[in-house]
Amino acid sequence: MAAQRSTAALNARAARVSGAAFAIGGAVAVLCGVASILTGKPNAAHDLAPLAGPGDLAARFGQMAPMMSAVLGGLVVVVVAAMMVRRRLDSPAASFELLVLGLAIDVCIGGAAGRIGHSLDGGVLGSTVVCLMGGTAVVAGGIVAVLGRE
Repeated sequence: MAAQRSTAALNARAARVSGAAFAIGGAVAVLCGVASILTGKPNAAHDLAPLAGPGDLAARFGQMAPMMSAVLGGLVVVVVAAMMVRRRLDSPAASFELLVLGLAIDVCIGGAAGRIGHSLDGGVLGSTVVCLMGGTAVVAGGIVAVLGRE
């Protein structure tokens, strides 16, 4: 019986760590994708001029709000994943939070896709795709994290 518990504990820890890795990887992808969109590097969005500086962000905050919401979601994902790995937050609660955050990131970026979905040459903007993939990775991290329940 004791051997079964230790195996279950190892499996639960592995699920927590794997869920956190998915979530943090997704958050990093979101942060990098949004940075790429806002700076216009390597490609600028067809309906959103790159930022000229921090003052430009404040002046055009309404245009940037969906991307800023995705960035804040990504930062919260990192905190939730770290708390889950350190066992400060139970896996079911962390899983639910990661699911909600991943969906919120995807909704924020998807909602702005009309502005940031295509590059100036008409092709799909890769940075937007990276952001959506990052949000989906956060959702996957939440699904894997629920398996970490002991």
